[in-house]
Amino acid sequence: MHDQANKDYRDGPNRSLTLAMIVRDGGQNLACLLKEAGSWTDAIIVGDTGSTDGSAATARNAGALVLDIPWHDDFAAARNAVLEACPAGWILVLDDDELLSPADWAQLRAWCDTHDAVTAPVGLVFATRNYLSRPDRRGWRPVPVPDPHALPTGAPADGYVASRKVRLFPARADVRFQGILHETVEADLASAGIDLHAAPWPVHHFGMLNEDPAKAHHYLEMARRKTARMPRNARAWSELADCAVACNRDAEALGAAECGLALDPDDPDLGLTGAEVMRRLSRTDTADRLLSRVVESTRAVRHQRATAAHLRARIALETNRTAEAGPHILQALRLDPGDPHALNTLGVWHLLRGDNTRAEHVLRRAAARLPGSAEPRLNLGRLHLREGRWEQARLWLEGALQVDPDCDKAREALSRIPRSAQETV
Repeated sequence: MHDQANKDYRDGPNRSLTLAMIVRDGGQNLACLLKEAGSWTDAIIVGDTGSTDGSAATARNAGALVLDIPWHDDFAAARNAVLEACPAGWILVLDDDELLSPADWAQLRAWCDTHDAVTAPVGLVFATRNYLSRPDRRGWRPVPVPDPHALPTGAPADGYVASRKVRLFPARADVRFQGILHETVEADLASAGIDLHAAPWPVHHFGMLNEDPAKAHHYLEMARRKTARMPRNARAWSELADCAVACNRDAEALGAAECGLALDPDDPDLGLTGAEVMRRLSRTDTADRLLSRVVESTRAVRHQRATAAHLRARIALETNRTAEAGPHILQALRLDPGDPHALNTLGVWHLLRGDNTRAEHVLRRAAARLPGSAEPRLNLGRLHLREGRWEQARLWLEGALQVDPDCDKAREALSRIPRSAQETV
């Protein structure tokens, strides 16, 4: 645990830091997390929910108190069983597929040393970097360069989708998790009158790097049960919509989003999810109206408003309303200048307007910032096809297929390079 030689605990236990976890088959990453956490925490409590890979022994060898917790398909119940064993002070919640950078551990420890969990309780909201192997998920961001929160091994992917929730809170009997899935303590903190503050230290999450259809469908079933138990909770419907999208069940996702919006018409996440599904189902007019509400919403944060404006631009382009797309994409980039997907759409807009010079400049920037995306490469290939620059077209289109071998549009565009040009190359 935390090196006593580096800390005088005269201030008492209210500034101690306990790592609280539930684990099942945590693997090698669990060992890495526990090794790092042991240098900065005063206690580690691990609830093992049925590991078969030796995770419990790994945790005990790292000095953790390990609890055997029966699994009843309820994340909140399992986490609350761990909270019952936590001592006074601050509780930090991480999973076995998550890490903090060493520098951020040090800053978090220093924060705990100067804040009393009893006399000045707060909840700290951490941003989670959910790393993805593909950049086509809504909200995907490239890893910043330079990255002040970098892990020693570097980022495991080119980018991530951010999510936010309370990770650090005081150990109190009236603060417990709620929700069988996507469980949080926010409701209890609000009931206790405990304010929330943003933490500057991101959590690095690796659990979404590899697709797991079985896990996705299990979460969908849990999300259905959660809405059955909490039918008046808009967030539960939002989670069901997201789980249905992950399982390619657009009709169910739209139904869940509409139920959530009926309860909370101004929820920006529900508006974005509903509009995204409507767009895929060709209900573009309704989708555009939803997105317009998100853009104007006082509850939406900047990146949500930018995403809504970007989706409005894409809908305008897909419905042959090129002139209308311009103001939307420019608004998106004013709100979020670093969004590479919006840059790609701006390039398409220039391309459709016949401004090839600007289109190429913007699309090259998008391709550089989206190394795992076929779209900007496909668009650059189409641009060079239009100009008769066959070799450049071939290089970009083959690049699109290297990134995504299933990109039929790139394959079709390659077939349009004249045979004589292919033979010359």
